[in-house]
Amino acid sequence: MVRKTRLLAVVLSLVLVATLVVTGCAQQKPEEKKPAEQPKKEETIRIAHMAPLTGSAASYGYYMINAAKMAVEEINAAGGINGKKIEYFEIDETSNSAQAVEACKKAISLNPVAMLGPNRSGGVLAAEYLWKEAKIPTITDGTSAETTKKGNPYTFRMQVASEYWMPILAKTAVERFKVKKPAIIYGLNDYSKANYLAIVPAFEKYGLKPVTVQTFNDGDQDFTAQLLAAKKAGADSLFIFSYTPEIGKMLKQRAELGMSKIPVFAERAASVPDVEKLAGSENYEGLVTSTTWCTGDPDPKKQEFLKKYESKYGHTISATHVNHYDSIYILADIIKRVGTDREKIREELSKLDYQGVLGHYVCDKEGNLMHWMHTQVRQGGKWVLLDTEEYPVQR
Repeated sequence: MVRKTRLLAVVLSLVLVATLVVTGCAQQKPEEKKPAEQPKKEETIRIAHMAPLTGSAASYGYYMINAAKMAVEEINAAGGINGKKIEYFEIDETSNSAQAVEACKKAISLNPVAMLGPNRSGGVLAAEYLWKEAKIPTITDGTSAETTKKGNPYTFRMQVASEYWMPILAKTAVERFKVKKPAIIYGLNDYSKANYLAIVPAFEKYGLKPVTVQTFNDGDQDFTAQLLAAKKAGADSLFIFSYTPEIGKMLKQRAELGMSKIPVFAERAASVPDVEKLAGSENYEGLVTSTTWCTGDPDPKKQEFLKKYESKYGHTISATHVNHYDSIYILADIIKRVGTDREKIREELSKLDYQGVLGHYVCDKEGNLMHWMHTQVRQGGKWVLLDTEEYPVQR
């Protein structure tokens, strides 16, 4: 009997608690739904720039960064883009393919409206899937023709493919310098190999074949064997394709071996001021290179840019590494017209026709923006413009 009484008391207690809970809930006012928080309008316009700030290509990276930053500072000083300032981020990609991927991930995490870089073709090919997935228009560097043949609608290139760097170099060598017995020395990297593969058919158009082809590894210090092989083969010219450190040392060793009278032909890496420091000014004299811009070009706008850059940064310019100055102005012009929607920016880049300070940029069907090339020779401590070619744009 006692057990039944206790059980009844427990049941009644539970019923009472349940009643109080239900009553209390009934008396509570229903929670009012707050309107969804509106996304904050961006107070700045973000642009991320992937460039080599450390590593073997750091000398290129600082020219790129400096030129782009100068454009950003000019635009911001003039009031920005539709009243908004550009927020510019520089990210070190070391010109290493693996690091380019990590740099690209970091750049994307900053939520930019557009990106610049990476510098070398290997980095572009390694990272391009990332900006494709993120749908961020990216203006790259690199000269390998493959970088704009991947079908990536978000890849654009502020550089000229290697297939165009070599024909004009061969033309200048044969027609101006009467070259008949060229020797080729190139580094075992994608960049230098692409130039080698492009120069051979350019020679064939003139009925020429290299008397010898020599190679070396990036980071090599002694090029005696390659230079002497060229001399033994009777070469009347040296076509050297490499990164900055190697060609600088090679020019110096060429003089030490008594080969100074054999002219050297190269491409943009050889026109970086650091090469002259490595080679010595006397060994740099007479060098011929292909280039997208010759500082000896008398065009007033280009000369004004040159003076402004060198006055601001206090060092000699590397002419083929500063076109991202115009990249910033291109993006600013587009954003001013269509806003910060990435897809609209991409669409405008795909039909670009823009006159910049350093050139006239037109986008072809693969995303290439530059379609001209020059050759130049080092004379009296300055670059002198030789030949110029412009290429048809297939849209």
